[in-house]
Amino acid sequence: MNSIWNNNLSAFKKRFPALADLYKNQIDFISNAFVTVSDDASTVLVIGQLFPFWKLEKARSGEWTASENGTYLHSKYRPNVNLNDSQNTDGIKVFLGCGLGYEFINFCKACKNQKKEGVVLLEPEPAHFFAALCILDWTSVFEVEKLIIALNCPIDQIIPLCENLAGDRADLNEMLQIDYVLNPAFVKHDEEYFLSVKKLLDRNIRKNQINENTKKKFGKLWERNARLNAPYAEKCDGVESFRNAFAKDLRPWLLVAAGPSLEKILPRMKELKEKCIVICVDTALRAMLKAGVEPDFIVLTDPQFWAYMHIAGLKSPSSILIADAVSYPAVFRFQCKKIIMSSSPFPISEDLKKIFEGKGELESGGSVATVAWSFAVMAGAKKIYTAGLDLSFPKKQTHIKGSTFEQAVHRVSTKISTGERRTSDILFGADITVAKDYNGNDVLTDSRMKMFAWWFESKIAATPGVETFTLCPESMMIPGVRVEKNPEIFPKKVP
Repeated sequence: MNSIWNNNLSAFKKRFPALADLYKNQIDFISNAFVTVSDDASTVLVIGQLFPFWKLEKARSGEWTASENGTYLHSKYRPNVNLNDSQNTDGIKVFLGCGLGYEFINFCKACKNQKKEGVVLLEPEPAHFFAALCILDWTSVFEVEKLIIALNCPIDQIIPLCENLAGDRADLNEMLQIDYVLNPAFVKHDEEYFLSVKKLLDRNIRKNQINENTKKKFGKLWERNARLNAPYAEKCDGVESFRNAFAKDLRPWLLVAAGPSLEKILPRMKELKEKCIVICVDTALRAMLKAGVEPDFIVLTDPQFWAYMHIAGLKSPSSILIADAVSYPAVFRFQCKKIIMSSSPFPISEDLKKIFEGKGELESGGSVATVAWSFAVMAGAKKIYTAGLDLSFPKKQTHIKGSTFEQAVHRVSTKISTGERRTSDILFGADITVAKDYNGNDVLTDSRMKMFAWWFESKIAATPGVETFTLCPESMMIPGVRVEKNPEIFPKKVP
């Protein structure tokens, strides 16, 4: 077993020199402990001293097995078994811990010569990984071309890590699949970490399923809109031209969404406009104009006709409209100061991609509000306030009064199907669940809006130079977003 450690260590250093250097002290300590060891009995004793969290013993098959806190990591009879379905994925396979490594090693041996997207091992406690290297032969693992050993990896970096491993496939044109393997015995030593990772990966899987279903449903629409919008590519500047354009501007940004809580902010919107750069989503524009405020930027990226109806018949001469290459074509006839275009993240044919190439692409979490936040960050925002970003149904309302959506509900209402009845159908026809607002109170939401909240949470965590605040504490709480009760953007009240 002494030679197993040496062989594994040599292969590990060759494959991951930076990682080996990062844990040099721990590796040297282990190596020094093995210097005088010459037989298996002494080796087992040393391993027990180095890694007391495992109780090592021989299985009935003669192979090594181990237990941790009374729970066996592998079978006491035949620990070396293959996973039932681990070879069936074409995407990234993420292992949440690995015990001694039997399943992980067998998987890597099986996929070494196959075209897999990649293999990732997550282990928050490096000592568990190095302990495994002392017991089994891992050399075949380090021969896998697309392999990541992620020791003590921050949770918010796991998805980007997988996307970087996959390379060009990590986009909507060719959906990246991320699957995971979780053995309850392998994660008991840090259940909180692994539970958080599992939730992250489950949400990512659901997101990919939603994107795939969306692709099937709207693929032809994206293609048609893109062809009709091709002539506007030459006329419109791209969002890329605004990259860091406001980096030296000290004003905060105000992201205006159409949630019910916007109603309490609208009376002060003129004051806010004087101190903020205002970026408004399409669904909130009608309410903003009614309040006498033209936003600096309006965002509309949905390709459907109903998204266009949010701005149809309106005009905002001092605003800049941000539209996607696959937005409904009539959007590009909107009366405003200027229209800028973003390259579409949606899958369209290669000839159309080339037409919109260079316009700049905005990250999207599936909601127009996520696109608005991405543009503000691209433009150089350092502080972003949000208003109406409820991602929930505070007071059982779906949208702010006066919005296109809210007016449409009343316009099509009848004696039998009233506006209240239609709103109730929306609230309780979806997969409604309960979340917490910023005050700790219960608020109704659904899985779709929770997905948007997760997007904000992950992007905010990955963008430490940008602070995000909410002016509406009754909205669903997004980790990383702080409540600003007395922001500097509000003028001080005169006694």
